[in-house]
Amino acid sequence: MKTYLTLSAIAIAAAATLSSGTALAQAPAPAPDFTVAYNLGATSDYRFRGIKQNGDNASIQGGVDIGHKSGFYVGTWGSNVSDWTAPSASVNLEIDYYGGYKTEVAGFAVDVGTIYYSYPGAVFQGKNMASTHEAYIGLTYGPATFKTSYVLSKNYFGAATTDSAGEDASGTMYYDLTLSQEVAPKLTAALHAGYTDYKNGGNNLYSGGKVSYSDYSLGLTYDYEGYMLGVKYFMNDTKPGTESYATANGKKLYKDGFAVSVVKAF
Repeated sequence: MKTYLTLSAIAIAAAATLSSGTALAQAPAPAPDFTVAYNLGATSDYRFRGIKQNGDNASIQGGVDIGHKSGFYVGTWGSNVSDWTAPSASVNLEIDYYGGYKTEVAGFAVDVGTIYYSYPGAVFQGKNMASTHEAYIGLTYGPATFKTSYVLSKNYFGAATTDSAGEDASGTMYYDLTLSQEVAPKLTAALHAGYTDYKNGGNNLYSGGKVSYSDYSLGLTYDYEGYMLGVKYFMNDTKPGTESYATANGKKLYKDGFAVSVVKAF
C-alpha cells in the first residue's frame, strides 16, 4: 500500500568532448532510457495508515518498478493480507498498480501519480468494496516529505460498505508528513504523522462516528550490505468510528505496537 520503492528520474549522461574526431576524454556511458528495479521484503506487522493489514501475522512483500529517464515511472507491489483486509477472497492478497511522474521544481522534488489498491476476489455484500483508487502528489525538500492522497473511487478499503445505503467515500483525503535524516553512518531515523479525513456521502455505518483519525510512527532503518533492516513503532489517535471499523473478531487492528522489517532492492 504501500511501502513500495519507486524510481527517481534518471539524468542524461553528458556527451564526450571531441576535437578533430579524436576523443580528448573518455565519455561516460549514456544513461539507459529505462531502468528496472525489484524489491523483496518481509515485516512482522504490515501496517497501512496505522492499521494492521495482516492481523498479528507477518507478511512477505515485493514489487517491481520501471522508470524512464524523463521522470515517468510505473510499478506494481504485493503483499499477503488478512481476511479483514481482503474479505471472502480465496487467496488473501493485495496487489497495487501505480504510475506517475517525478521531477524537480525550485529545489523541491515533485512526485505526481495514481495508485490502484487491488484485492483480487475480495467480496462483501456481493461486491468488491476493498479495492481503492487514489491520486497523489508529493513534495520533498531536504529531510521533509509532504504527500496528499485523494480517493477517486467510491470504495475506501471497505469503509464504504454498500451502495444501497448511499455510501460514497470518494473525496476522502490522506495527509502524510515524513521527516527522515541519517543520524549515523548507514542509520536513518524517520518520523511520520498522517491524518485520514474520511468523506462519507451516505449513511454512517460505523458506531460513534466516521473513519477519520491520526496515525504516527517513529522508526530506524539500517543499511546492512544492501539489506534495509527496520524497526518502527506505530501509534494511532482513534475515535469510536475508527475503532468499530478496524476491529476484526475481537482483535484491535488499530492498537499501538512495534514492527521489524527487512527489504532488499535489486
